[in-house]
Amino acid sequence: MQMSVEKLPDAVTRVVLSGQLDIAGAAQVELPFSTVTAKNERVVIDVAEVDYVASIGLRLLVGAARTVSRRGGKLVLCNVSPSVSRVLEISGLVALLPSFPTLGEAVAAVTADAPA
Repeated sequence: MQMSVEKLPDAVTRVVLSGQLDIAGAAQVELPFSTVTAKNERVVIDVAEVDYVASIGLRLLVGAARTVSRRGGKLVLCNVSPSVSRVLEISGLVALLPSFPTLGEAVAAVTADAPA
């Protein structure tokens, strides 16, 4: 599992994950991922290159979403593959982890209703 972080305009942080978000992958990115999501209020997780999500990966994403939400921020996913989307649907996490087909739509979602 690889992770990169990019700062976008309007205080949006884009986290790009690639690989498998299984037990090994989640262990590789858990600390830096948790650190980034703990420090930012507008977070877009780009999962275009994630081809598998296990329950431990879902736990990581849910924990991050809750952390951001507690501070009044928003965390969304973008570029979700059909297989990852299916896992989110089956697990009932679509509302907690909203996903958008493009980065632009995801950025618009996390900046909506935000003070200018």
